[in-house]
Order: sequence, then C-alpha cells, then structure tokens
Amino acid sequence: GTVFVVQWDKVYLQGKEDMGSFTFQAALHSSGRIVFGYKEIPVPVLQISASQHPVKAGLSDAFMVLNPSPDVPESRRRTIYEYHRVELDTSRISSLSAVEFTPLPS
Repeated sequence: GTVFVVQWDKVYLQGKEDMGSFTFQAALHSSGRIVFGYKEIPVPVLQISASQHPVKAGLSDAFMVLNPSPDVPESRRRTIYEYHRVELDTSRISSLSAVEFTPLPS
C-alpha cells in the first residue's frame, strides 16, 4: 500500500503501572506525510519524570553506531548522532490527538 503504521498498545511506564497505559502510533505515508496519533495518554506528558522516563516527541535525522563495550566484550554500546531535530510541544500531546508532518515540495 500507501501507508505503513506502527502502533504501541497498552504501554506502561516501568514502576508507574498505576498511571495507566499509553496507546499511540506512527503512520508513514508514501506521499511523505508522517502522522503521530495518540489514542490513550492517561497523564499529561509533562508530569512524567524526565529522569526515570525521558520523553522525546518529534522527528530527527540521525544515525546509530554500535561499538563494542570495553566492560563487557559480548555487548555493544549504542551511540546516536543527530543532525537536525524537530521537537513537538509535549504539553499539547493528549488522548485522541494527532500531529501531522507534511514534506516540503522540494
């Protein structure tokens, strides 16, 4: 088709299961549009502890490098290098909301 959708159902914050579950999705359209849909957001995103559960919402172009970890030979350390970032205002994310990114004509 024309769209690829990934949905996360009933996601709980570790150690904060009593807050309720989150359900949200990302839709990538063949036209270049990207839509983030938020079905269930049980608490305002700004009330989520940034130290325990850092929240990032938006788009970025980046790449990831896996390097061997010096401490544990079998594991790898993930490093993400970002070029640009467009962040959403997390205070505006709520249940039954959506954000649409449309590509420039170029």
